[in-house]
Amino acid sequence: MERDGPMAWNLLLLSSGLAFGITFVATRWLIARLRNTSMVGHDLHKPHRPLIPEMGGLAVIAGFYGGVTMLQLFATDGPTPTYIHASLVAAIGAGFAGLLDDLFRLRRRAKAILPFLFAIPLGIVVFRDPQGGTVLLGADVGALILLAIPFGLTCAANATNMLEGFNGLGAGLGIIMSIAMIGIALATGELDGLYIVLPLLGALVAFLYFNRYPARVFPGDSMTLFVGAAIAAAAIVAHQKTLGALLFAPMIVEFFLKLRGRFRGENYGEPDSEGNLRYEGRIESIMHAIMRKPLKEWQVVASVWALEGAIAILVLGAVMLYS
Repeated sequence: MERDGPMAWNLLLLSSGLAFGITFVATRWLIARLRNTSMVGHDLHKPHRPLIPEMGGLAVIAGFYGGVTMLQLFATDGPTPTYIHASLVAAIGAGFAGLLDDLFRLRRRAKAILPFLFAIPLGIVVFRDPQGGTVLLGADVGALILLAIPFGLTCAANATNMLEGFNGLGAGLGIIMSIAMIGIALATGELDGLYIVLPLLGALVAFLYFNRYPARVFPGDSMTLFVGAAIAAAAIVAHQKTLGALLFAPMIVEFFLKLRGRFRGENYGEPDSEGNLRYEGRIESIMHAIMRKPLKEWQVVASVWALEGAIAILVLGAVMLYS
């Protein structure tokens, strides 16, 4: 990609806009089509538990795919096609695994195995990268990268999926992380990841319009698994594996809290007559800790967004300090 040329930036921004437009239209279409079908779920954080269309993540994936495809058609530089194609397989493959889970309630083992399999091509591309693709945490791990990349991407996808269940939460976290990845790219000069995060950002902003409190559509596992995998893929393409991993800190904490409860705990709180959420059981989620104090759902979500935003600022500050 031309690092200083205006046309490259025009294309990148246009791809984000295209992803926004496709996702916006597709989400409206999905809401209308799914409303009177069996693909709806109760909004458990509302007193009357209204039925809300699910699987809105399909619109996010469609928008993202449209934006990336436009870049492949018109951008003359940037990451190699093999990197882009392998990233698409990994991210959309994780979304496909999420779609299967939305439809058939897969076992946890399947949700781990399927994203791993779809990420193998990206691991192979990284392994064959002559420019330090096998370096991980400052050390050259050689052929172990063939396992490390699929494993890391699978962890990112599933950890993102665990920290969900509230109106706008996952989409907002994805937006914050994408903006952080853009900042890291500008600070380090490693711009190849923008081919992924800018279309992703446009798609998530459009989806958040419908998914914010009070939500008119739910993302489903198809979006949460996809977003985690896409951001991880962007970090890999930009050779920013460690910095990308730091942005997943809340999801990593969530994983260990869920592990504490053997993955049986749910994120949900109990709404009272005034619409406040409260949780009084054993803490097996970040959300449980936040809901020790009665809060509105949007306040709970804003608290997690603020946590991720603080982490993003710290990571960007460290990058700028040491660049």
